[in-house]
Amino acid sequence: MKDNINITSAAITPIPDIFETQIILQRHCNYDKSNGNLLTSSIYDQEKIVLEFLRSLEYKNLKNVYFLFISSNTVNVNSESKRCVDTTNIAMRLILSFLESKGISQNHVINLDEDLNYNMQIKQIDKLAEPSMFTDKKGYFEFLKEKNNGMNQQFWIDFEEDRYKLEREALNAEGPDEIVARGVYYINVIKRFSNYFHIKKPNSKLIVWSGTHYDLISPLAKQTVFGYEKSDFINVDYCGGISFEIDKTNNIIANVNGHYYPVDFEDIKQHRRHL
Repeated sequence: MKDNINITSAAITPIPDIFETQIILQRHCNYDKSNGNLLTSSIYDQEKIVLEFLRSLEYKNLKNVYFLFISSNTVNVNSESKRCVDTTNIAMRLILSFLESKGISQNHVINLDEDLNYNMQIKQIDKLAEPSMFTDKKGYFEFLKEKNNGMNQQFWIDFEEDRYKLEREALNAEGPDEIVARGVYYINVIKRFSNYFHIKKPNSKLIVWSGTHYDLISPLAKQTVFGYEKSDFINVDYCGGISFEIDKTNNIIANVNGHYYPVDFEDIKQHRRHL
């Protein structure tokens, strides 16, 4: 058993000058499970994180910094609330206000560029969503609940460790390996987009702020950053996250809690080529 890791928000800070592109993967903030709305205290936590981000950004050449905001499309089971969208919206709102206060065009928030197809909103995608067992109706969710008499701690341990892999695969249901695959797929799509972006805007910085879930960040960190087994534990705080940072030679490293680590995507299987 390896050391436990607790992922905080320390990696959510602007990229150093040696990097061109930053892909932030942030867990949604804490929320009311009954209605999906972010807790007031958690909204305050996110605002503090973003304002600290902006304090670090203030002395950079803002005319060369661009943002893209993307989020999980997961909807709360009891309402229409989208906790990842709501968390990411706080970041977009505060960053847009900051840029405007500095006289920077709103088009530096790519979502608001009227010439692009983002409808002036956060782009929502299923590649960043919570485990598909909650919505795919393949029976794996019900299987795990029956095995554990509900959604208790052992339910999640069994899911994260893929204890019933044979049964899961027989149902063609998504497990932790598949979640990691779509996480890596997402990162690689953003890498390709950033290559195109930097050709069009040389000497620029692209920051992609992505709202997602513990269920993606934790196994992704286990498998591609730390080389942990599924049974090892990596916690992710609400509003916490990791940052993948890409330099001009297309090399990528991970920032976890303010420390840098090499990443290894080599053994992660991927299929589709578009978000």
